Amino acid sequence: MRKRAKKNHHRQFIFFSASGLIAVIVCIMLNVFPVSADSTHSQTGSVYYTSIEIQPGDTLWNIAEETMTSEYSSVPEYVKVLKEINSLDSDQLEAGQNLIIAYN
Repeated sequence: MRKRAKKNHHRQFIFFSASGLIAVIVCIMLNVFPVSADSTHSQTGSVYYTSIEIQPGDTLWNIAEETMTSEYSSVPEYVKVLKEINSLDSDQLEAGQNLIIAYN
């Protein structure tokens, strides 16, 4: 009798484990669990990029102050992003140069 009870318990365990796994797979397929590659941008919407032409007297820092979007927590952080997306090694800009900036 004990052997039969143990076997039934094992079958129940397998059944409930398989049911749970199927439930998780269905939830994933129905996109029930919110997943985001970049949670910063997903909270506020899409970020777009445009190009601006640098005018005489423009600096990377004043452009960052004027164009920074809510996705960024500080001007230094946004300056770092601007340097990365524009492949800049320094903060120096020249009039007539084009700079890619983010906007939303």
